[in-house]
Amino acid sequence: MLCTDKIIAVYRGWHNFERAHDGAEIVDFDLTEMKTADSFESREEILAALITLAEQLDTNSHEGEFLHDKVKASIAYLRAVLGQPIPFDEYIRDTLGVSITVFSDQELLVARNRVNELLSEFGMQLTPEYKEDFETRLTISDPEQIKQGIIDQQEFWLARLRNYGVPAPNRFPFKVEFVKVDAYWSNWINGSVAEGITLRINIHPRKKYELGRPLMLCLHEICGHALQMSLWKERIAEGLINPACGLTTVHSPEAFVCEGLGQSVADFISDEVEFPREFWLSRSLQYYTLMVLHNAHLMIYESVPTEEILQYATIRLPFTSPVVIEAEIRDRRTDPLYRTYQLTYAAGEHMISTLIRDLTSDQKRLLLRELYLTPMTPQQLTGLAHTIKAH
Repeated sequence: MLCTDKIIAVYRGWHNFERAHDGAEIVDFDLTEMKTADSFESREEILAALITLAEQLDTNSHEGEFLHDKVKASIAYLRAVLGQPIPFDEYIRDTLGVSITVFSDQELLVARNRVNELLSEFGMQLTPEYKEDFETRLTISDPEQIKQGIIDQQEFWLARLRNYGVPAPNRFPFKVEFVKVDAYWSNWINGSVAEGITLRINIHPRKKYELGRPLMLCLHEICGHALQMSLWKERIAEGLINPACGLTTVHSPEAFVCEGLGQSVADFISDEVEFPREFWLSRSLQYYTLMVLHNAHLMIYESVPTEEILQYATIRLPFTSPVVIEAEIRDRRTDPLYRTYQLTYAAGEHMISTLIRDLTSDQKRLLLRELYLTPMTPQQLTGLAHTIKAH
């Protein structure tokens, strides 16, 4: 039994509870027309309801396994919100569905060399003396210019995905809001059947936008998340996906795969599309930065002194201000969501880029289509990639 109605009722009720009590929102996308929702008086009640769901779910199907792992992640996350200490490795496995390791010095060197190779085309290197020149010549700050760079290119890139076998529409209807949030993210996109989709563009001083970043965000937010969620919504309405899969959360294994896809869209279609050099520079710089912060993140939970962590990251990220690095370390230490969710970006991108490295063009097309159409955990994604490669 997949307990579809009950899963939806519990997650909607939990979401409503957090909204009413100034907590972090639980449901990122709500993609089903079903109206059911439970009412809760406390987080303890919610935890008990989640535990009951986990005990009832049958894992003998793809969707059953997916939903079970999602509920298991929610139990771990809610326990952390309630203040329960959970060993870090266990918390990662329960919330993200994978084990996380550090990026090696060799992997970091390869990524840094790629950044320097691209910077050299602009007469720069990733060293402190070029920071001001980089910000002057290769970043943008006008909110409207950033917005237009993200949304104006969607038709072209959605068409490229259609050519690659993904059933993408011509464009998406969504609202765009500017916000100033002291957070790591540049854009956040979410929505529901009832309220539509909203894209938030963060213009807090903590955020810097390189010239290639708007295209990156177009691919990640619109061609990644918005397209994927739109296709899930259609398939739920057609009875092809269980509606309970349509209440997405960002503290669970699905987030690892969804963020990995958003980060990797360009890798799938780069054989057929020529990207501007500013895009590749922004993409490579972001990936390298995320790798360094990923390692710094893991150092937090190895009880490395804060000053050593900050020094590790600051030395390796000369274009990132120390204040921003301090904020990154703070968030990853103190927030039960960011404690693992922020690991999804670099690790998710690395997983997908590794999985597709030896695939043929046709195999990549098949995997990309399934990534858009089918909810899956990292373990299910890995199994699918290996199956596709074997055939």
